[in-house]
Amino acid sequence: MKRILFTCLALQLAALSVLRAQQEVVFPDDFGDDRLDGKEVTITNTLTLTNNYSAFRGGSVTLSDGLLRIPTELARPDREMFGQQNALNAANQLYLAATDDYDYIDSDGTCRIGQTVTGLTGTASYNASTGRYTIYPTRQPALEGNRRPTAPGAAEGSNLRVASFNLEWYDDEDAAQRAKIVAALCAMQADVYALVEVCGNEAAEGLCRALNEALGTDAFAHTLNNRGTNQMNYFVYNTSTVEPYKETQQNSLALWNGNPYLPERKVAQGFTLRSNGERFVVCLNHWKAKDSDGDTGDGQGGSAEKRRVEAEATLQFVGEMQAYYEDEDVLVVGDLNAYSQEDPVRILEEGGLANQLQKYAPEGYSYAYYDNGYYGVGYLDHSLATPSLDGQICSARPFHINADEPDGLRLGQSHVQEGNMYACSDHNPIVTDINLGGTGTGIGGTLAAASASGLTARLAGGTLTVACSKEMERIEVFDLGGRQVYEGEVAGCTSSLYVGQLAGGSYVVTVRTVDGGRLTAKCVAR
Repeated sequence: MKRILFTCLALQLAALSVLRAQQEVVFPDDFGDDRLDGKEVTITNTLTLTNNYSAFRGGSVTLSDGLLRIPTELARPDREMFGQQNALNAANQLYLAATDDYDYIDSDGTCRIGQTVTGLTGTASYNASTGRYTIYPTRQPALEGNRRPTAPGAAEGSNLRVASFNLEWYDDEDAAQRAKIVAALCAMQADVYALVEVCGNEAAEGLCRALNEALGTDAFAHTLNNRGTNQMNYFVYNTSTVEPYKETQQNSLALWNGNPYLPERKVAQGFTLRSNGERFVVCLNHWKAKDSDGDTGDGQGGSAEKRRVEAEATLQFVGEMQAYYEDEDVLVVGDLNAYSQEDPVRILEEGGLANQLQKYAPEGYSYAYYDNGYYGVGYLDHSLATPSLDGQICSARPFHINADEPDGLRLGQSHVQEGNMYACSDHNPIVTDINLGGTGTGIGGTLAAASASGLTARLAGGTLTVACSKEMERIEVFDLGGRQVYEGEVAGCTSSLYVGQLAGGSYVVTVRTVDGGRLTAKCVAR
């Protein structure tokens, strides 16, 4: 017994001696030169996995002190800023080598950007040519956090969900792609899916059919695009919760060399929420990609001027759509190919749109991209709302199912995981939850108290034209703040009357009928 105790004590002392021999360090502060080369170290601060490209190609990964964000996600475009931030990001990288004893694939069979490790212990090896260190672990690193989500979660009080998603050239011919995309759509449980990079009407039809089959329903339908052969933007919607209002509209206002620029990638559709008769508009965009054309080096990439033109045209288009669909509530979504501080996004914000991702999920991201020697993350996909809709939004956030995953799991790669939704595209979807008709508009109580069915109203040039299913006796008009701007007597089931030159915007029209009823509708002054 004594021998066993002495043996245990000796092992404990030996282990303690090893721990004491390990030098406690902080990354990157203590890694500025070669003094740690060949030494066993324990890194005391928490590190974040920022590059998992080789997780299935040799097993090595890259760790950093926090996520590496694209410079123009955080700061306005500028050549000097861009160069400095790129240098800082590139230097903030520690390579973690895979060994015969240790790899970094978790129990889900993945290794995700955003996972963290604390207390990393291993031998430090310095590369004089790059000035970078590699850690060869001597204890299994425990990667934690950012586990795969199974659903985007629920926002309390919402009655409408819009999910925008770049499907990465969905053509409905690859069964594995179709199964993964459908699994993602099922998990999001949206009322409206705003989808880009869908390869034509047949692909949209096949995707919608597969979604219905997966859910055991026939509730989902899709919009048709019949203007040209390059249609890539589609709406798939749940007919049991929303109903399209009027036809899909295409934005031809962005001109380049005198011609409409990529109009098929800029569309809008109005919908009515069946539960309360409220209307809203989704403006779906897929702007020009970053390329080498005209890259000034300020961080925005090539074709930035084309995206600025697209942003200005989108603001004009939103105004036209508010008039066409007779509602102020517009949600602008899609792949804008511009990060949060770049000119196109700022143009939208300065034009009056509220950035929902910066409000609800500023630490999130929809895309991860390798350039300038590191993987950086940021928002290429956005969710912005007009002022009337802003107060009705409950939440907007990315659904982290794609950009976080290693390249080896992507479709077409050797380690692809069929039968789940992860790594089904290169972009994370954006989920926006809305309480449409809620108190944020100032008219929620009115709309909740009366049905919008049986009454139509139109405001143009100061003249209000109404048509009612019942005989009317009185009309009242309110602005979105609930202030009455007109009241008057009326007779019959139709009427046109001058209510004064009202400022542009949405108004609530309430009609009191001769049988004591009340009907309410919302309209836009033009």
